[in-house]
Amino acid sequence: MTLDAYHSRIKSAGKILFLLTVMLWFYRNNLQSLNFFIILVFLIRGSINLLCRTSAFTKKETDVSNPSFKRKAKIFSSMVLLFVVVILLSATAFLNLSPQVGGDPGSFDSPHYYDGKFNNLNETSVSTGSFFGTMLDYMVGDDDRNPSVVLPTKEYQNMALNESDVSITWFGHSTILIQSHNTTILMDPVLGDGELDPLIFGPSPFAYEHTYDLEDLPRVDYVFISHDHYDHLDMGTIQSLEGAEFFVPLGVKSHLTTWDIPSEDIKEFDWYDEHNISSEFFIALTPSQHFSGRGISGDNTLWGSWVLEFNGHKIFFSGDSGYSDEYAEIGDKYGPFDIAIIEAGQYNEAWSTIHMFPEQSVQASIDLNASTILPIHNTKYVLALHKWDAPLERVTAAGELLNQTVSTPYIGDTFVLGGENPDTRWWRDVEIPSPPWLKVSSFVGFMIPLSLIASVAMVNIQRLVPIESISKEEE
Repeated sequence: MTLDAYHSRIKSAGKILFLLTVMLWFYRNNLQSLNFFIILVFLIRGSINLLCRTSAFTKKETDVSNPSFKRKAKIFSSMVLLFVVVILLSATAFLNLSPQVGGDPGSFDSPHYYDGKFNNLNETSVSTGSFFGTMLDYMVGDDDRNPSVVLPTKEYQNMALNESDVSITWFGHSTILIQSHNTTILMDPVLGDGELDPLIFGPSPFAYEHTYDLEDLPRVDYVFISHDHYDHLDMGTIQSLEGAEFFVPLGVKSHLTTWDIPSEDIKEFDWYDEHNISSEFFIALTPSQHFSGRGISGDNTLWGSWVLEFNGHKIFFSGDSGYSDEYAEIGDKYGPFDIAIIEAGQYNEAWSTIHMFPEQSVQASIDLNASTILPIHNTKYVLALHKWDAPLERVTAAGELLNQTVSTPYIGDTFVLGGENPDTRWWRDVEIPSPPWLKVSSFVGFMIPLSLIASVAMVNIQRLVPIESISKEEE
């Protein structure tokens, strides 16, 4: 082997060592997204090299065996164009052909519907702050966003109730079962263990010790929907609720009828619309500060919260909402409440106007004059940047600070309003596996800078050990 070839091999090995060391540093610092980008670059480069062996774009090439930069650029551009076309065609097919998207709501004679869409009571921006700053935050991974273990849950068991009792069961995220001795209610039902639609791109639910399906529940009489986002309105679950009565904000009816729910089984509400289902069951749709949409057109259906006066108990269900003064208005009009079931999860400073931080959730329950708060919209999906158990930890801490009772039942467990408050800090007992050795080893951390120095030296071997100097020594 010649000395030039020997140097060339050392340089190649040095480049590989440098790249692997940098990728290891990214991995240890939760920057896996950059590693995925590096892998993508190599996949694209390999694909280009393979395509260069074909006859693609060889018309003006003088040396086919040595492809020019212009030919490689054409191949790369064609690959990008093909990828964009596939994505656009797939999105177009989904939006136009998939029943998941729902129906066309049309327009509405409502004081909250103007400029071709529904609007919050106060002008609200869905996203605040820097878009690129938020994207950079998402590039930093965090193993604690997903528990990565099977979470302890309770098997659902139908509880025998007295005539005056009302029970509550939380199935994770925002799905709530409310029961009396003769009536069953479901709020924002998303059941099963499949990915959150649309299609395969939705996040997978956390692993639960027990799963929950409609066949495990008693027959559902009434279904309440807060808004039409996929994590609150699931087509498969809705279609399995045949025979129930549905109460939805304006526009959501078009989705349900598209999914073959009879029109006569659906009642639409504007904010502060009220209805007496029976002498023991009063309902009202109240405002929330959020947005809606299942396709390209946003805010074409209304969103809201629900007030239930049911079997002698008052229940508030927030749906999704940012914090606003309207909670005090609702509390004055319909309170006090036995329980406020309020979102406390999937929060971020970038969308703080349309989702509450846990401390705001507790304050909202106080504004509503609620005896206790049940924090929901957490512990099922990764939809934000916080740790999986941060919402429950923060909301209980805020409850202690503000002297507000917080209910924290196991997922799937049932409790009776006015009975013993479920306040087990069950998430603290979840044993999260130790991080991989490569991520936490001090030895690996010590070796990274040494490996970088060695790789740089190997890449610059010819400068450090010139061929001329070796030749003189040999003489």
